[in-house]
Amino acid sequence: MLKVFLSYHHNARKFAGSLKSCLTGLGMDVFLAHEDVEPSTKWQEEILRRLRRCDVFIPVLTKSYHTSYWTDQECGIALALKKHILAVKFTNDPYGFIGKFQALKARKQLEDTCWKILHNLASRPAFKGAAKVGAINAFLSSGSFDESGRRAANLARLEPFSIAQLRRIVEGGTKNSQIYGGWVARDAVKRLIAKNKSKLKRRLVREFEKRVESWG
Repeated sequence: MLKVFLSYHHNARKFAGSLKSCLTGLGMDVFLAHEDVEPSTKWQEEILRRLRRCDVFIPVLTKSYHTSYWTDQECGIALALKKHILAVKFTNDPYGFIGKFQALKARKQLEDTCWKILHNLASRPAFKGAAKVGAINAFLSSGSFDESGRRAANLARLEPFSIAQLRRIVEGGTKNSQIYGGWVARDAVKRLIAKNKSKLKRRLVREFEKRVESWG
């Protein structure tokens, strides 16, 4: 599971909280100081500990980001620790020592921003495996046809998958009616099956096909 540290100005705490919830749904362990540090905790020590153990440092670049007493220091520590830095910007570009990193522009839809973050991380060998697992779990937990369709499209961008991952997608899709009953999601699974049929057990494929047929 990828460990993410969200750095933000307190004016952006509502967005940061929503971003945390969305990324958690994609299988990430997200640290957010105003939610995760208990009042009795020595919070500076806890923030330093979380910075040391995170895989990814995400500064949320709003207009007020640089006015905080702490955000620039968090950036400096993340740089010194050689963490992967992925800035999410609203209006301001990365500046100072993080200016060399290309920022990901926040999208109007929060979910789109979260998937862009996941796709970015999946492009790095060190994070690819965990990113794919998170995306697969999100797809298999889809709660509506619309959601399964959107997630299927984002999942497709992460191909190729290992044999174990393919089997999990097909098996999980057989158990979720929002996947095998949804036009977009089930077609996405069918396409994966067609491309990788020799890697999948016939029983597994047949079970998915039966679910689709029973739906009509």
